[in-house]
Formats: sequence, C-alpha cells, structure tokens
Amino acid sequence: MFHLLKTFLSVYETHNFTKTANSLYLSQPTVSAQIRKLEEDLNVSLFIRNGKQEILPTKEADFLYPRVLKIIEEWNDAMTHISTQKNYREKCVLASSQTCGTSLIPKIVPTLVKHFPMVNFSFPVMSGKEIVQELEKAKVDFGLIETPERSELIDRHVITKDELVLAGDPNSDYWLLPETDSPLGFINENYLKYNNLSPNLIRTYNHEMALALLKHQVGKTIISKLALDPAIPYQPLDSVGERNLYFLTRKKVVSEKLARISTFIQEQLAPTNEHFS
Repeated sequence: MFHLLKTFLSVYETHNFTKTANSLYLSQPTVSAQIRKLEEDLNVSLFIRNGKQEILPTKEADFLYPRVLKIIEEWNDAMTHISTQKNYREKCVLASSQTCGTSLIPKIVPTLVKHFPMVNFSFPVMSGKEIVQELEKAKVDFGLIETPERSELIDRHVITKDELVLAGDPNSDYWLLPETDSPLGFINENYLKYNNLSPNLIRTYNHEMALALLKHQVGKTIISKLALDPAIPYQPLDSVGERNLYFLTRKKVVSEKLARISTFIQEQLAPTNEHFS
C-alpha cells in the first residue's frame, strides 16, 4: 500500500505520469496501474484524464493528499527511530525569506543548536510562496516570512514586528532596487512611483549585496531595520511603517522533538524576549 501512496503523492504534485515515472524510476504503465489500483481500493476517481499530458486532481485527491503526507511522514519517522535507536539525529529544515534569513536566523541559531544538539538543522532561503508550497509538501518543517501567505494546511503565527526604513546616503543619486518579485522589491518600486522619483537604479538580486553596498556608502533603499548594520544611517518612513514577520508550521507537527523546536523558536523570537532587546 505504501508504494501506491508514494506514487499518488508524486502524481498529485507533478500532475504528470511521465514525470512521476522518471522520479520514482518506474515505467509509465506501472504508474498508471498503481494509480488505478489505488482508485479501485478507495472506489473513487483521483485524477481527471482529459487526453492531454497534464492531469488534474479531483476533490477526493485534494482531500487525500495532506492525509497521505502525514501517514508517510509518521511512517518514515518511526522507521528512522527504530533503525538508528540511540544514534538517531532528527532533521529540522527551517526555511526563511531573505529578510528573515538575514535578520532573524543568525540570532537564534546559537541557542537553537545548543538546546537541540542531536538535531541536524538546515536553513534554506527562498521566497514566501515557495516556503508555503514546500511546507504543504512536508519538504520543510518551519518557515519564517514577511508576507501574510495563507494555506489551509498551515498555521501562521506573528512572531515579531519589523520596521521598514530608508537606509543609506539620503543625498545619493542611486537607488538599490531588489528583485521585482520580492516583497522589498514591490515596496521599493511602489515608493518610487508614488513619490514620482526617478533615481539612477542599481539592481541587487541578493539581500546581502544590498546590505554590503549600503555599508560601503553606495546608494539608498527601503530595507528592514532589523537587518541593518548599526553603522548604516537610516530615516523612518511614515508611509511604509511596520509590518509583521510570521512563523509558519504545518497544522500537525508529527515529531515531539519538532514540536518542542517549534515552541522554542517562537519563544526566542517573541518581541519581549531579552534576546532581541
């Protein structure tokens, strides 16, 4: 049954039998047969086959997907614990957006690894939408983002406030502009349009690059105050103001240790925590 469920997960995520066959090292007829067998066992149709290469999940498949994720995750967790016993090291993937990755992750890592020495941590950086998608697929365990993304499979917690400021040389003719599809890119572009400003633009496709340029007194930009080096000058922006930063978890955290890690991270990031005073 587990091989049928794993095939179902892959088909649901790829919407394509061929891609599933390639990723699972199966033939396409085998993938089709396994999906058909699962549909027969459940007595429902899971995918709509319209003659094209892409297939669409039914409402029954939408209902089944998050539950199968939990089943597979719990099974893998149990098998790993049994096989490794005392030497078991849990894995924890905490994904973050660029702002959170720059300003929050470095501040909590020292205490995080100290309190959970038997956990292997990973801290990938990706967009808020990508983090939500990876959480839904159980590819990451937690997320830190600055946009209010929503999902029926995810709980969202406000963990701290962030002030956006105009940082850098206020008299500079150069404006550091982040990538357009990022939250800061959107805010910077809207600010320039609203205030009818046409500065010389320097495109920065990396958060660290923008901070490094500001530190070397090149240009100005709207950026998170949390991420700024104390030596970088800035001025508040009443028109932009504060925004929330969010901690994301799946609706159900399978592992007890991951549940403890979730609570610990939220406590460390709480505004009243001395760690951020």
